[in-house]
Amino acid sequence: MRLLAVDRLISGDGERVIDQGAICIDGRGVIVDVGTENELSARYPEFEITHYHGCTLLPGLIDLHVHIGYWYSKPDFMEYNDMLMTLLAASNLRSALSLGVTTIRDVASEDGLCRTLKYASKQKLISSPRIYEVNQGIIMTGGHGWQLKGSLREANGPWEVRTAVREQVRAGAEWIKLMTSHRTHSPEFTQEELDAAVGEAHRLGKKCCVHASMQPAIQMAIDAGFDTIEHATFMTVEQARQMKEKGLVWVPTMVTFFQLAEQSHSRLKKLADSNGMLDESLELYESFYIESEKAYRENFAKLLETGVKIATGTDIVLDKQPITPVADEIALMVELGMEPLRAIQAATQTAAEVLDQGHRFGTLAPGYVADILIVQGNPVVTIGDLKNVREVFLEGKSVFINTPAM
Repeated sequence: MRLLAVDRLISGDGERVIDQGAICIDGRGVIVDVGTENELSARYPEFEITHYHGCTLLPGLIDLHVHIGYWYSKPDFMEYNDMLMTLLAASNLRSALSLGVTTIRDVASEDGLCRTLKYASKQKLISSPRIYEVNQGIIMTGGHGWQLKGSLREANGPWEVRTAVREQVRAGAEWIKLMTSHRTHSPEFTQEELDAAVGEAHRLGKKCCVHASMQPAIQMAIDAGFDTIEHATFMTVEQARQMKEKGLVWVPTMVTFFQLAEQSHSRLKKLADSNGMLDESLELYESFYIESEKAYRENFAKLLETGVKIATGTDIVLDKQPITPVADEIALMVELGMEPLRAIQAATQTAAEVLDQGHRFGTLAPGYVADILIVQGNPVVTIGDLKNVREVFLEGKSVFINTPAM
């Protein structure tokens, strides 16, 4: 067994912070005890203590909205075959660990990619966070993202949607995902199709998530009863109340919308400076992300007040951006009105509960696996300190270390 001691320990439950805290981990990578350094050093005097001065220890972060092998935004995307995409995904997984992310939910990648990556990790061929997957997302013919044919399965009508759900379960999916809105107010699946997807997923013992940014797709997704609603960018307060009542979880993925809005502002400024003209499709694209950022800024605090459960996801598909910037998503939640400990809870305990693993990880308590993030600084005071990663442990094993310069 070993002891790790820090200036403060954040348990992940949204409340408990232990000053001069410590954690005891056994040889299986399971947490044995949590308390103050004085308490644990007295209980386990035979064990050497590793001190992380000026640091905070908290559960490893969880990203519920990842596309781990996404290549379509690469400037050389025409060069990407299955082999190169797998190498990209492996690189992204290493990057995720370096950001303190110890668990991801991949919500649509190339058919079989996540299954391959999980096996490669089990065989110790790659270093990877824990992966939960949907395998392929399900879309209508020509629906959102249809160009990514290997990552998405087209289905039309309730029985074909049920067939598509069964195919993903057969392929090893732990979750089912549907895409039912794009950048317009026209929903892509009918209510009957959405109901069929949720009904079939739940009948087979699987939870389901849905891409729904716009109205009326958001309301249709709530009515269908998807376990998590991704984005819900233009959700109303009344809809947030409905989600709370039904026990549905909101994964807002604000960070990707804010990044895309920043790019849109930049492109529009360049166009205006050159007296250029926008075509109709480009105008729709740019205005969607600008209006999305505005909606999050204006509404997040109001939606938060309803008590709707919120968990973290990032959905980064932009070239040269970190694949899982959960710390940035947490910082946005704090900026828009969430208490720092609650925002951290959204990325730890709450996200683990979404995965039905709240009894196993996401919280620092005896009996839980030791998924641990150690950062320099105090994120309770300065949330940006979550990006100052010092060391990351997955099930008690150090998987990333950033030794500070002397």
